[in-house]
Amino acid sequence: MRVLAGLWLLGAAVAQEPPKAPPVHDPANPDHLRLQAPAEAFAGLPRDQRGRVDWMKALRQGQIQPRADLKGEGGAKGMIVLSHDVVMKNTADMPHVKFPHESHTQWLACTNCHDELFVPKAGANPINMTKIFQGQYCGVCHDQVAFTTLFACERCHSVPHSGARPWW
Repeated sequence: MRVLAGLWLLGAAVAQEPPKAPPVHDPANPDHLRLQAPAEAFAGLPRDQRGRVDWMKALRQGQIQPRADLKGEGGAKGMIVLSHDVVMKNTADMPHVKFPHESHTQWLACTNCHDELFVPKAGANPINMTKIFQGQYCGVCHDQVAFTTLFACERCHSVPHSGARPWW
């Protein structure tokens, strides 16, 4: 395994390769060269501190408008936005993780995640960073579509607690 980036996690060095990006367009599609390139599509969208598109800022500024369904017939009216945050406390010395339902349900219907990715019951999901980096749980979207989790710990680990040591 070729080490491309080093990550210090709770005092131990962990080798981490960046996730392999899936092709944006299916090269088997005979018209894939006619589709808009991501750089052109994302031009002018706000960026985060790492230079990647800040999708939530783009949404809040009205630059993008998620659709409730593939055909766009449901519009924003079809979205059920929940403002229920979930705090995950099994984080050892790291700050707790706050999962904001509101920012996720502005994009997705509940059925995108429940019950296939997440069991909607406290303690029923054995989430850890290894699984996320492997594309499970939060990693299904994060590191693939949404912001990258590597070197962005503070985006999720945002709830201080006694003994928490933010090291970033």
